[in-house]
Amino acid sequence: MDTSFGRCRVTGRLGQRHADIVEALLYRAERRRDVSDGGIELLVDPARVRKTLSDSGYSFTQMGKLLAELRAATITIETPQFDFPIIGGLIDHVIPSELKRPDPLTGGERSLWRVRLGVALVMLLEHDLSLYYDPTPIARLYHGISQAIARHVLSHKIEPTGGWYLDTLIVAVAGNLPSKAMRDARFRLKKDSAGLWAIGLVLDGIRIRKRRTSDC
Repeated sequence: MDTSFGRCRVTGRLGQRHADIVEALLYRAERRRDVSDGGIELLVDPARVRKTLSDSGYSFTQMGKLLAELRAATITIETPQFDFPIIGGLIDHVIPSELKRPDPLTGGERSLWRVRLGVALVMLLEHDLSLYYDPTPIARLYHGISQAIARHVLSHKIEPTGGWYLDTLIVAVAGNLPSKAMRDARFRLKKDSAGLWAIGLVLDGIRIRKRRTSDC
């Protein structure tokens, strides 16, 4: 994808469910430690991450699959400020910590996680994205297109007059789509209108805007 800030290429499998778990790790982190090579290590309670992902209890097997795919994905970032592209990952490793918590399900103990963020994600966090908000309501949206658009809008501090056009947002997060796929995306957004409202976004005809006090 080419943007006004540079070019980004993703090699691997990444989707909105992967974004859910990255945001949950960032939001639920209990400690943070900067690493000398530019990475960041987080201490997180996997039970809290799991609860953030799903009310019904996202399984540790599912979480492990998402983390493995995040670990395998390679991000290449090219910007004018660097002579050579940044090539890295979003997550370098997830390992058990020596710190433990009581586990009410088993009566024993569970280990906390040490999660090492890759330099590519750290760079995005420092220069562009702000992902330290509560991701719970976004994870509850039914459709990936709704999640992607919600994240896109929440990363912008300035709102266009009257809000964003739906089709413009769809193209921004999904690229140019055939006419049927565009219609399907609009339909899914409308089905998620209640969830978007809970996040603070309003479907207003052919636009999406941030909710105002007068809307309540």
